[in-house]
Amino acid sequence: MVSAVAAVTSTGFDAAAGLTAVLSTATGALLSVTSTPASDIPDDTEDPAPEEEERVSAQALLILVSLLIAALLTSYYLQRWRIRSVHETVLSIFAGMGVGLVLRFSTGSYIKRMVTFDHTIFFNMLLPPIILNCGYNLQKTSVARNIPSVLTFAFVGTVVSAVVIGVLVQIYSFTGIESIGFSLLDSLILGTILSATDPVTILAVFEQLRVDPKLFSIIFGETVFNDAVAIVLFATLGALRSDGQDFSFGAVPHMMASFMFVFSASLLVGVATGVFMSLLCKHLRLYEYPSIEASLALLLPYQAYLFSNAIDLSGIVSLLFCAATMRQYAYKSLSVKSKRTTRYLFHLLSGLAENFVFIYLGISLFTSEDVLFRPVFIIYVMIATCISRYSAIFPLSRVLNAIFKYRHPSAPSSAQPVTHEEQTMLFWAGLRGAVAVALASEVSGQNGPLLRTTVLCVVVLSVAIFGGTTPQV
Repeated sequence: MVSAVAAVTSTGFDAAAGLTAVLSTATGALLSVTSTPASDIPDDTEDPAPEEEERVSAQALLILVSLLIAALLTSYYLQRWRIRSVHETVLSIFAGMGVGLVLRFSTGSYIKRMVTFDHTIFFNMLLPPIILNCGYNLQKTSVARNIPSVLTFAFVGTVVSAVVIGVLVQIYSFTGIESIGFSLLDSLILGTILSATDPVTILAVFEQLRVDPKLFSIIFGETVFNDAVAIVLFATLGALRSDGQDFSFGAVPHMMASFMFVFSASLLVGVATGVFMSLLCKHLRLYEYPSIEASLALLLPYQAYLFSNAIDLSGIVSLLFCAATMRQYAYKSLSVKSKRTTRYLFHLLSGLAENFVFIYLGISLFTSEDVLFRPVFIIYVMIATCISRYSAIFPLSRVLNAIFKYRHPSAPSSAQPVTHEEQTMLFWAGLRGAVAVALASEVSGQNGPLLRTTVLCVVVLSVAIFGGTTPQV
């Protein structure tokens, strides 16, 4: 961070002064909002009047939008001055933490609840644009060439990561340090939540750095499928927890069958929706109405996502395969205006959602109400997360390389070994993000506050440490 500041100041006083003026303006707007007397903000015990609720919601949105504008302007200067020692997502999360700290001590509880991370908003509004853009711009040839590596890291690696974290957390619970008592099921749930890697930060960094297409395709496929695997595992373990049961190895076959069904059904929903959009473009004269054509290209994948979530399937898988199918078949039938519109619109929405997510997480670190900090446990879980990522990358890479080396001569030779440098980058790219926080938000019960606080802190540390240093690896 110090080197980044030095680089900024050395670029020129005028540019730095311009950025300072922009940030000062945004900060002034935020402080003017947060200076509202606490007595004017509704508290927890009463429902606010409609006009009061409208005013406070406007204040909350002003804070978030001001931070988003400041993040975009900061990103502009970082790219213009070619500063790679720090990434915009790291700055976004720290800016959110700073504003969250101010809000915690200067406003009422109602406005803090409105700016605190809400998993329903994340899953229904913020995550779909990111996955849609990923699927629509999917380089199918590169991913298909490395599909053995992608599936191994996404499926086997996720399970290995969840089990390693769960076992290490259970060992910590046995020690009695900080009076933490996690059952085996709770430990595995925490491991499953933290096995969900974050596609947002690392893909943004990799696109900016223009890394090797092979490495990008492996990490892209792993992070997207990994989230789907983690969500299905979490739902299965959560069902056991809600029924008052504990984990047993007898439940493993049922979990595997449930996962295969959910994944396959979600894939079919996505592909069917993509084919339906392709047929519409082919047999209707939608190209004569580009605005309707582009709107359908946006809404149909979103419909597939919501439909899958509504019937307890994986919306991420459905949306990803719907977008990929549309790009393969429907894109050819789109008008020139719609082709240009969909590419830029999906990229624009994805970029806004990415920055918003990290601002959202930073604010939530200090505005969440039911927090339970256990510093030693948080540091221990962070170390356990690193160990689990190591266990899911390097041993599996050795197995894959051995298979590639000794495969039958008649087998396809497209799959390439994973080099040690690529393994290191895969390890470093194992950030934890908003998906983990959203899953943790659904955990209730005795250990709920501790689990949610721990996950949020690990996510912030993960993004700050690994996301901020990825360009130097």
